[in-house]
Amino acid sequence: CIIVSTDLPRASVKIVSPQEPLYSGERITLQCYIPENTDWTYVWKRNSQLFPIETSKTTTIILPNNAGQYQCQGKRTDQPQSSYISPNHPISVTAPPTASVSVSPHGLLYSGETVTLQCDISSYTDWTYRWYQNKQLQSPGSPSKTITTLSDQVSQYQCQGRRTDRPQLSQRSVFLKIRVTANQPKATLSSDQKDILTGDNVTLTCTVESSGWRFFWYRHRQDSEPVNTTSGSSYTLRQVSVSDGGQYRCRAGRGDPVYYTQYSE
Repeated sequence: CIIVSTDLPRASVKIVSPQEPLYSGERITLQCYIPENTDWTYVWKRNSQLFPIETSKTTTIILPNNAGQYQCQGKRTDQPQSSYISPNHPISVTAPPTASVSVSPHGLLYSGETVTLQCDISSYTDWTYRWYQNKQLQSPGSPSKTITTLSDQVSQYQCQGRRTDRPQLSQRSVFLKIRVTANQPKATLSSDQKDILTGDNVTLTCTVESSGWRFFWYRHRQDSEPVNTTSGSSYTLRQVSVSDGGQYRCRAGRGDPVYYTQYSE
């Protein structure tokens, strides 16, 4: 008694390399796996359309243009002359991490001041960085996470991460939308006391729009060396004496080189 099987071999599509997830720009090698027999020629389909020139067991595609649903089938001269066509195997593109640019100081910027740009990418840590100005890669390029530039040029910059392992590139950051004003800010000086007596404590406050400032305090002449420098906006004179009297002014500065506000009146 001779039993003839009518069940055809079953084909399946497998990803040989690289491992998923798959990223844009990568070359993907697919294999048509049929466990029975070895003398197959292969038919490949993408989105139900034939690959007319591809008859080998493996095929290589490049993403993202060739993403889609893949199937394969084996054909041969002897029995069985074909395999079942494989189920659809989806080949899709995973978006790489997106870079973002932040600027320091934050908030309103002033024309002519030097600022620091930082490139941040949430996934992975072993990035080196590419900086683009007006979509042109800076030459020779900067592998650094931060760069300095003038405030007027901040909105021209994008960054992108590069690494050895997959994904090798991040998505490029979007352009920053920031406010830059041509008006040099002016400091405003106020005191917590009006009528000051010997022995009192007096706190002076220097107010400037926006943040990130250091404060410089002057007595008598604004073109002299500051009598004090503070990271906060307040300066306290303790147990004042007659020798502490005089006309006080302040101004603020930030960045390197330092960008100064106008002096208070």
